[in-house]
Amino acid sequence: MSEEIKETGKAHANVVFNDGAAVAVAGILGGVGLALGFPWIVLAHGQGLGPTLLVVFVVMGLLLGATVALASAVLGLVIPRQVGGGAPQSLLRELKDWSREWREWSQVDWKHWSEDEWKEWAERKKRED
Repeated sequence: MSEEIKETGKAHANVVFNDGAAVAVAGILGGVGLALGFPWIVLAHGQGLGPTLLVVFVVMGLLLGATVALASAVLGLVIPRQVGGGAPQSLLRELKDWSREWREWSQVDWKHWSEDEWKEWAERKKRED
């Protein structure tokens, strides 16, 4: 967290962009390498393919490399690197209660309960709610 998160009135509004420029640059360089390297390999070693397949493979390599480079550039700018705020506290409390209840329930041998045990469990649940 190199930058300080700006405090705003909105919940979940603390978003920081453009901290991962190195990832975007690496993706762009990879796309350019793919756009230049794949056609170079096809042209150098694919003489037995014929002119039509050579053109198809070269064009596909250029399009694939350009797509990777463009997607890396766009996603490097658009995807946030840090989002402050987190989940609402009420949701976290509900999840915590649910997980505690699930752990208790998973340790109970409910498959072999009698009718009285089911009624006792239902009454206990009513009292808890």
